[in-house]
Amino acid sequence: MNIQTIQKIYPQAMLQPISTEDPNYLVFSNNRQFLWLPTAGLSKTEIQLLQSFIAPAPLVNQTKKHPWYDALFEHLTPPVEEGSYRLIQVEFSQLDEASAEAWNTELTHILPQLVDYFFITKSYAVLIEAYHEEALTLNDLAGVFLALDGDFNTYTRVFVGSFYPYTEDFTRLLKEEEQLFSHELTIAREGKCYNLASACLSYFMENAIKDSYLMRTLYYHWFGEEDLSEIITNLWKNQGNVSSTAKDLFMHRNTLQYKLDKFQQVTHCNLKNMDDLFLCYLLISAFKTIF
Repeated sequence: MNIQTIQKIYPQAMLQPISTEDPNYLVFSNNRQFLWLPTAGLSKTEIQLLQSFIAPAPLVNQTKKHPWYDALFEHLTPPVEEGSYRLIQVEFSQLDEASAEAWNTELTHILPQLVDYFFITKSYAVLIEAYHEEALTLNDLAGVFLALDGDFNTYTRVFVGSFYPYTEDFTRLLKEEEQLFSHELTIAREGKCYNLASACLSYFMENAIKDSYLMRTLYYHWFGEEDLSEIITNLWKNQGNVSSTAKDLFMHRNTLQYKLDKFQQVTHCNLKNMDDLFLCYLLISAFKTIF
């Protein structure tokens, strides 16, 4: 039994972004979702039965004691009066409590502008960083977390949010960025660090495209050859540059050009045109995990 099943049986249960110590609730977790089930109205037998199906989610730390708790989870104003801030989400393969403290200490030396952090579960943390002129780029942060992985024998994947003024609703921002991160973890087999630019295309367009018979049909007929998806994905990343794409694919430029010409002949889709290239990349992003 999972938390979705429990929610169907007990519609009064509520999904929340964090756990709770409130004895009036049973809390169950699935990935980074927490289901709060009120104990009021439940018999002792029901409570025991539910606990036997799924162990209640452990409360990893006292999140309510953190200064940014209200801003991230209660739609309240951050505990600051100026500046812009970004949220950095980190998912761990493994990290015990002692290592988590040491990991955080090391990270605060590398990122001195961190103002708060939450270990929401044992494998998921949210960091809050204040804007400054020397804030690390996505690639720089990928290097930082790669080094930390080696030091603490773990494997992390990271979503780096954008900087937002302190006056914005960080509860809503975290919710949407968490959805983007979850989506990337589901579809991306490679990569360590993600951000809005790398995640928004597939996330915001995927559902609408997948419902389109036209788009599904195009993908099915255009991308029958296994290497075409990889070629066009790399061509998009290289902004249509054939030479750079051939280099990345360890393929002779003439061989790549032959494959592109053959694709154009069959589809009448000119990949030198960025609109056509974007269409192909969109199709691959939406359907490559389905077919």
